[in-house]
Amino acid sequence: MESWRQALAALRGGESKYKSLVQAIAREIEQGELRDGQRLPPQRQVADRLAISVQTVTNAYKELERQGLVRCEVGRGSFVSRRMTEGVSRYMLDHPERSLVDLSIASIVHTHEHDRLWRETCRELAQEDDQPWMRACRPIAGFEAHRDAAVHWLARQGMAVQRDDLLITNGAAHGLFLALASLAGPDDVVLCENLTDHGVIGSSQVLGFTLKGLEHDREGIDPEHFEDLCGNERITALVCTPNLNNPTSSLMPDSRRREIAEIARRYGVYVIEDDVYGPLLDERRAPPISHYLPEQSFYCTSFTKSVLTGLRIGYLVMPRRLALRTESILRVNSWMATPLMAEVASRWVLGGQAQALLERQRDLLVRRNALVSEHLGDYVLGQHPHALNAWVGIPSHWELDSLVRELRHRRIAVTSPDPFMVRGTPRPRAVRLCLGADCSEKRLAGALRNMHELFGQYPKIHDLGGMHM
Repeated sequence: MESWRQALAALRGGESKYKSLVQAIAREIEQGELRDGQRLPPQRQVADRLAISVQTVTNAYKELERQGLVRCEVGRGSFVSRRMTEGVSRYMLDHPERSLVDLSIASIVHTHEHDRLWRETCRELAQEDDQPWMRACRPIAGFEAHRDAAVHWLARQGMAVQRDDLLITNGAAHGLFLALASLAGPDDVVLCENLTDHGVIGSSQVLGFTLKGLEHDREGIDPEHFEDLCGNERITALVCTPNLNNPTSSLMPDSRRREIAEIARRYGVYVIEDDVYGPLLDERRAPPISHYLPEQSFYCTSFTKSVLTGLRIGYLVMPRRLALRTESILRVNSWMATPLMAEVASRWVLGGQAQALLERQRDLLVRRNALVSEHLGDYVLGQHPHALNAWVGIPSHWELDSLVRELRHRRIAVTSPDPFMVRGTPRPRAVRLCLGADCSEKRLAGALRNMHELFGQYPKIHDLGGMHM
């Protein structure tokens, strides 16, 4: 606390005490002097020792919480909580380890066909005399030809749109950020599933809006909870993944999509729909929520979770009234999406390669999900034959973190629920398995058998201290 005292002592006339305290605490968090999970001193104790008001300390702790550096828990205190954007690598491997069966990263099953088509396309591009995708950088929204290909692809996803209603983005995460930045700031409340993609949580910390989680089940968001919050608070937007939610793989039926759209329309809430997994479903899938609410929806999809992991090109459909605003944010954020990758995506869409790779991916995922059902069926909480992820519960005699550590000892990497949890969400006793692991089906089956065997065992004695007895 000495550095906090020094920061306050160095203040000049008119400078804010609470801002100086925020900067001092944030500096210690960033430098690792205050560790993740460490409890901060009680507010009254800080006020007494620094000779400042309790309100000043309260304001500082609230600002640190808004920045995602601290979490305040009623009745327990305030704890260091490094930004999700900085902490994801603790839960998912940044660098592949070949000796591991890595089920921690959501990527598609890569095949030799992916490599062959990529090499063929690179050869074709290299032989082109006119290469505007390498020379031009003016069209912010994307080349007209690329957006025309996007219209064609989106029609297959149940979205009939006009070229001027969409932007080319650097993947779905980029598109979601643009949509959120177009709508939400520090004074806004945004809703999402209480277990959601960590990118949405990170965006809330960067943009400063308040993110609140909605109850959901195997069919997605609970409409009653959604309507209850809309009726009692000023809600700006809902971010949701109706098709194969990450991490739970929940799938929303058409009736619930219509209900969510109607509630949003009634209360003037914008819907930001993440459909990055939607293409994995077959053509019998329900239309997107955005289909029922085009004037009030952003719709986002990409190729990274269905066609090729490195093909980081996405399509963002916008409400016409916000098109100019969203395009201006794209200009500031990245000027434009990478034209070369957009050219590859467009050729594959119009040439049929994207659809062929997509159908191949569906077949592979059906087989891998069948292995999960065979070896872990009693523990599976959420799954779909075409999903990249399976949501797997853990036995009552295991403590979650101990189980994840023991799996790593056995050379199996999985993801705990922590990166997906919106603040205030009870921690589920489950782990996410990503089935695009770069391994053979035989090796995957062996890892799943190993998991099932571990589930049936009791933790080692030195792990009992972490169990909830």
